[in-house]
Amino acid sequence: MEDLFKIHGIVNLKKGEGMWVYDNEIASTMGEIVDGGLVEVHDFDGYFMGIGYINRRSKITVRMMSRRTREIDRAFIEQRVRACVDYRKHTVDMSSCRLIFGEA
Repeated sequence: MEDLFKIHGIVNLKKGEGMWVYDNEIASTMGEIVDGGLVEVHDFDGYFMGIGYINRRSKITVRMMSRRTREIDRAFIEQRVRACVDYRKHTVDMSSCRLIFGEA
């Protein structure tokens, strides 16, 4: 389970590309990339842009999890889920709601 939080590689973006990383925006990859695993995302100059999980079978190849940290661990995931619950307690009817979905 702890291997879920291991960074397996680096994705380098083409110049001028954004944070939702589509397959055609990737200039190169390095490392032993595992679909479903975490990767660092760097811009075309090698600047660290964040951490995301990769799925090379999807048009949206990397979905960013954080732009600030280089470490994703249990505490990070727990904090994000707690924040989702706390937010929804104040904004929606909690008897029937989606706490987490892939695009948020």
